[in-house]
Amino acid sequence: MSENESIALLRLHRIPGIGPVGARKLVRYFGSAEGIFSESIRSLVQIPGIGRITAEKILEVQHLHAARQEWERLRRYGIRCIPYWEASYPQLLRQCEDAPLVLFLKGDIPLTGQRFVSIVGTRNMTEYGKRCCEQLVADLAPYQPVIVSGLAFGVDICAQLAAIRHGLQTVACLAHGLDRVYPEQHRHFVTEILASGGLLTEFSLGTPPERMHFVRRNRIIAGLSEATVVVESASEGGSLITADLAFGYHREVFAIPGRMSDRFSRGCNHLIRDQKAHLMQSVADLVRVMNWAETTESSKPKQGKGINYKALATEERCIVDFLGNRENICLDDIAIGCGRPVKETATLLFMLEMKGLIRSMPGKRYVLADN
Repeated sequence: MSENESIALLRLHRIPGIGPVGARKLVRYFGSAEGIFSESIRSLVQIPGIGRITAEKILEVQHLHAARQEWERLRRYGIRCIPYWEASYPQLLRQCEDAPLVLFLKGDIPLTGQRFVSIVGTRNMTEYGKRCCEQLVADLAPYQPVIVSGLAFGVDICAQLAAIRHGLQTVACLAHGLDRVYPEQHRHFVTEILASGGLLTEFSLGTPPERMHFVRRNRIIAGLSEATVVVESASEGGSLITADLAFGYHREVFAIPGRMSDRFSRGCNHLIRDQKAHLMQSVADLVRVMNWAETTESSKPKQGKGINYKALATEERCIVDFLGNRENICLDDIAIGCGRPVKETATLLFMLEMKGLIRSMPGKRYVLADN
């Protein structure tokens, strides 16, 4: 794709009031994105659904200036711009009627020719949900899927970090431009995710993580994958929206059941009750429904990359060393022992837990993960 066509595509992508369906229709009608902007208002209004106000917006020169600036920034940041009609655009996502006109990808991961499985769930993950999520990813490892999620707190980041530990690739779908990370606390994990996969969005650089963007993000998570697994969910939540979208795209949806008294199992139980999701008690249930066979390379999970303690930040190593010869230590004692504020220590403990190095126990007490 030429530079001029890329800039025209970014220009079209930025015009308000033209969604992905309308944008694709315009490209088909005129043969290219560049061809759209050589037309007159009179020509544009001949297209069904394009009124004079929309036609005037299409030809506003301010969108051209913004697109040129964005093109330069994309090249500077090493971000790929993948249009809907390009061969590297995900095949399954292309089948969705509301598929994005363009995707932005940071990271060296092919979005075609692989198995993609989305793992989603509540931000308020329980210990049960954490165990289920980590076991799910470990048991999926022999089948070598790319794990897709949304980088959110709870189940999302748990699944993506578990994928990295088990040598699987992972794609984080974002509800904003690739010049920022949300939530900010997960910026620490971006380097690991990029080394094992990529960051993906349909939003232009500079787009903030606004509430309405998350549903649009969820449709990419659902559309990218042949199967979506809901680990934990309350009776309402973003993961149920993702499950509904996947169900509407005629993809397989799975839900891990829980006790009827557990708040964060109600959503999963309801999906199973309403026959929108398969009951998932183990990965064998998914493998059977998907008719998967293990990769010929190995019938055993790939070995995880392991934890390189030397690669940890100094303050993280301090906590790991402090816990090394102790068991069931409370947050305050760890903060005192490491000479750091309680709030900062709590953040570091969260990071170490997400990396699989420590486990949290009842009463804000912590142990090393292998204890």
